[in-house]
Amino acid sequence: MAGADEAKSAELIARLERLPFSRWHRSFFILAFFGIMFDAADFALFGAALPPIAREFGLGPAQSGLLATVGLVGAFLGALFWGTISDYIGRRTSFQATVGIFALFTGLVAASWSVASLAVARFLSNFGLGGEVPVTSTLSSEFSPGRIRGAMTGNIMAAFPVGLVVAALLSLAIIPTLGWRALFVVGVVPAVLLFFVRRYMPESVRYLLSKGRVAEAERTVIEIEQRALGRPLTAEEIGAVPRVRPEVAVSAGVTVFELFTAGRARTTVLVWIVSFGFLWASNGILFMLPTILTQRGIPLTDAIIFQLVQAIGGFFGYSSCSFLIDRYGRRPVLFLYYFVGAFFHLAFAMSTGFVTYVTAFLVGWVNPGVYGATSVYVAELHPTHLRATAVGWFFGIGRIGSFLAPSVIGFMIAYGLGGWTLYTFALSYLIASFALIAVGVETKGRVLEEITQAKPA
Repeated sequence: MAGADEAKSAELIARLERLPFSRWHRSFFILAFFGIMFDAADFALFGAALPPIAREFGLGPAQSGLLATVGLVGAFLGALFWGTISDYIGRRTSFQATVGIFALFTGLVAASWSVASLAVARFLSNFGLGGEVPVTSTLSSEFSPGRIRGAMTGNIMAAFPVGLVVAALLSLAIIPTLGWRALFVVGVVPAVLLFFVRRYMPESVRYLLSKGRVAEAERTVIEIEQRALGRPLTAEEIGAVPRVRPEVAVSAGVTVFELFTAGRARTTVLVWIVSFGFLWASNGILFMLPTILTQRGIPLTDAIIFQLVQAIGGFFGYSSCSFLIDRYGRRPVLFLYYFVGAFFHLAFAMSTGFVTYVTAFLVGWVNPGVYGATSVYVAELHPTHLRATAVGWFFGIGRIGSFLAPSVIGFMIAYGLGGWTLYTFALSYLIASFALIAVGVETKGRVLEEITQAKPA
């Protein structure tokens, strides 16, 4: 990077960091929030619709689990593909593509005429859906000032439990009267986001700088300042902004193997263990809880209510965890969420009656409540040219746990071992807690460039 470009890059990063939380940040937050909300709703709709789908097509528990797995494989490949490709083509373009793909093919699920056609539509919708979360998490991390990055990005991810609540309410209202197909017609609604993305979501300034596109990055910063402050900065204000050393622009292509170079291998393996453990428990509950509970003699409507209670707990868990990591640090807060969460899952597995509602709420507090803050932490640990790849593979490796869970749980239920499934979720959280604390890097309140240049991720 030439001296003048390096100085300008340092200035632009510092100007982003000094901005207060403004109407521009609110607009970005709302847009990203709705994207994640629709993403989560799509996941949960399929879980609620799985029992009636199984009845229509004559599927047993093991076959139902395999059908859910097809979509999760699509999400797995989507996270890997879109996370990596957004380090090539940009965050904004990737976000638009993922939203468009999952909206189109979720709508086509409603028109499926066989198990095969349903599986294909579900695979393709999840291929888009699986990429949206890592791209959104990366984009938000790169736009958020360090002092509020945990709260802003983590609370965007709080849209996930909101989406679960929306899905549960839609399921309760639509499935008993109109059937499961009508449920997926709402899948085309996220396409409306594409209009607003083009207008309100610019390309990441840090991504542009990592590609040496300094002039374009400067225009974006000026536009953001104009909308955030109502005016451009004066020359005196720009001169007074403290500088940070920018990352070196990288023109070469990114590969996943870079996650295992420059001292990153240990962190990569540890965060992959965390992601696998979380998504084993999270998607095991998300997709198979109605099936698990109906096998125990609980009516489907009551099983969906348990999911609703869990989702409400998840919203409070996401929000509280996001604020706590900015106050007390990433490592201690995330460790406690995973460690205590293991015992919440254990309590849910052993509870009966009204206590089950209480433990379902507590499970939701940590599952999915901890994942948004975890994704913030992973994004912070990696340089800009590799960040989306790292976040995409973090989510993608976790998807292995998510698509194994429905299949394994389906077979466990089929062979009379359904009562043990919830205990596996507790164990996965316990393992994740120790992997998380072993990462060993604290990132609270620090500028991204300071983190990635001080210590290899």
